[in-house]
Amino acid sequence: MAKPTQTRSVSLVLSAPLLESQGSERRPATAAYAFSPGGRFLGQGALDAKGQTAFEVNVGGAPTGLRVLVGPATDDKLPNLEELLRRGAQERHLRVGLDEARLKVELPLHPDIWKSWLLGLCLVKGTLQKRIVRNGITVDLPVCQATVEIYEVDPIWIVIPKLPKDLIDRLRDVLVNPIPMPDPPPEGFPGLGPFPGPFPGPTPGPGPDPAPFALNVAETHRVDATAIAALHEASGSGTLRFMALSGSDQAFRQSLVDHAELIRPILCWLYPLWVTTRRIGTAYTDECGHFRTYIFKGFANPDQPDLYFKATQRLFGFFNVTIYEPMPIACNTWWDYVCGTEVSLYTSHPLAMTCSPCPPVIAGDNWVLFMAIGNFPLSRIHGTGQALGAATSTNLGLTDGEAPWGGLLRPRLEFDNSLRDSLGVKYYRLSWKRDAEPDVAYKHLNGSISRHYAHMIGSDLVLDAYPLGPVTVGSEGNLFEIPPSIPPLGQWSIPDAVEDTTSGKFNTVTADGTPVMDGKVQVRVELFDAGGAPVNIGAKGIRYFVPTSTDLSGTIHTVDASTLGLVAGNTMIITLHVNNEACGANISPPAIGGVVADPCCGVLKYGHGDSVTLAWQASHPHDFATYSFGIVRGVSSVYSSGGGVSGGFFSVNRTVDHLLNDNLPTGCAIDGCPVAGFSENLYVAAMATDGWSRQSQYDRSFVRAFVLAHK
Repeated sequence: MAKPTQTRSVSLVLSAPLLESQGSERRPATAAYAFSPGGRFLGQGALDAKGQTAFEVNVGGAPTGLRVLVGPATDDKLPNLEELLRRGAQERHLRVGLDEARLKVELPLHPDIWKSWLLGLCLVKGTLQKRIVRNGITVDLPVCQATVEIYEVDPIWIVIPKLPKDLIDRLRDVLVNPIPMPDPPPEGFPGLGPFPGPFPGPTPGPGPDPAPFALNVAETHRVDATAIAALHEASGSGTLRFMALSGSDQAFRQSLVDHAELIRPILCWLYPLWVTTRRIGTAYTDECGHFRTYIFKGFANPDQPDLYFKATQRLFGFFNVTIYEPMPIACNTWWDYVCGTEVSLYTSHPLAMTCSPCPPVIAGDNWVLFMAIGNFPLSRIHGTGQALGAATSTNLGLTDGEAPWGGLLRPRLEFDNSLRDSLGVKYYRLSWKRDAEPDVAYKHLNGSISRHYAHMIGSDLVLDAYPLGPVTVGSEGNLFEIPPSIPPLGQWSIPDAVEDTTSGKFNTVTADGTPVMDGKVQVRVELFDAGGAPVNIGAKGIRYFVPTSTDLSGTIHTVDASTLGLVAGNTMIITLHVNNEACGANISPPAIGGVVADPCCGVLKYGHGDSVTLAWQASHPHDFATYSFGIVRGVSSVYSSGGGVSGGFFSVNRTVDHLLNDNLPTGCAIDGCPVAGFSENLYVAAMATDGWSRQSQYDRSFVRAFVLAHK
């Protein structure tokens, strides 16, 4: 039977004073760490103000070695040897004999070392969001309770020396013969163009950032179209081009390092796999998708950290899903990250669980914010948009694009949690009436409203609906509950960005039994306490607000609704111009000298020098529409027109010569087409919106074909 391995305890007494420390300046939290020769963690002790510590370590029964490090203090329960060395910990190798029970170590720390531990601390913060597109509108929702892993990417001065000679030679070719700028840019990599060489296979994980190359002046570390343009400019002249033409491999590599900002686009574009990463930090997102943590810059890396991010989320209680891992790494690295700046990460992974949007509202205390109709902020509606100026009788209730409202409208309200938590205000009600009707004609909105929340049942992740109304409380009907700050279980979630941001449903088509075809309506907000009694907003210090911000995903700045004349007593009232009328579209037969095209075969005979009269009607009862009209010969466009439908009647004269010969494709006869077939295409688009999408059900179109043939 094998004897158990014998161990013995050795007392480690360490003195590591911070040289040239005056005691008054900021000093780093410092600790000593002991590891076996193979890197197994044995123990640690925090250094006091004099740089001294003592702790016990267990070693084997035979003579052995000991690795002692002094470096920045860490909260890790099991410190990592490699990470401590990366942070700049100083190391001493010791021999532990059989008779040694106490080891004394002197390791004074030079200020160049211990001061770098202070400078090496770097705040990394950001937001993880899920990008959802609904009817062409982009909505960003926070991803909560996710783990964000932070990786350091090898800096350029490490990557370049690792590139093999054949790639260095290819880089010379790229700089001497600049990469052509494609027009138009290809799909998948906006602003970058196609990869000149083979792309390295399928992208693992959930796919790339929806906009990894989006131009942002605050994100000059990203690879974007501007960086590619700078590369073209640099490759035309200067040191980099000269070294590519005449320098040795070593000199050329150094020149590449010196021009790192120009080389990063090439690495992304041509050599996306020639980078490696090391995980240096972990953070966790809160209910708003925000994360923050501190990392240590590499001690031997004089460069700003180059960071790459990956995110996972735990589903069903046990299953970790990678929801953000954009590839290639070189194209999605935050090069030269400036500590403390915001990182915005976007995922489109279908399993990424989101929470309710929680942009900070700047509105003081006890506020009710009438934020939007659908996803369209009140700041962009005449009469509620402060920046739009005073509304007129013509534009009141229209959008800033002069569009009316139609279909199912979804008012969106936000409430300060103090209303429910401190003031006893639990319900709200939305009502509407036509502009000319008296106040007693207000009709309550009564469509069902709910919010979703995610929670665990055993090991299963479950989505449940929290009904908000309508309910009857006391003598008041059609009340809706102000959503509580937190749901009964888990956290609020938004599986449907439209339904889960809706505070009321106003169907302008069914309305009160008669559709609102065209006209202004008022929408009113009222508040009620837990017993269903109307609330005196003045007595409770409650104020109504509307946004001045146009972006509903960032900080929401507001203006007091009373300053815009929107508060009446204890209620807030806004005006919307509604229109549910259909467009009209028609194309008249083309004519030459009053003779129209044959209605049977569509043939229109022409003579030398003739012109064709083309007429169409694009209309809307109240001109809330736009039109596009075009003529196509074969596969070529020969005429187009578009704009507002004001007046409704349009016509143009085009010579036969132009119609037959304009925009001929390559390879056609030199003398053009003596006979040609044409199609006239008219589309009239209604401008009405529900705040999420244009009401295309009111669009109309018309197509007419004809042939020009010589008499």
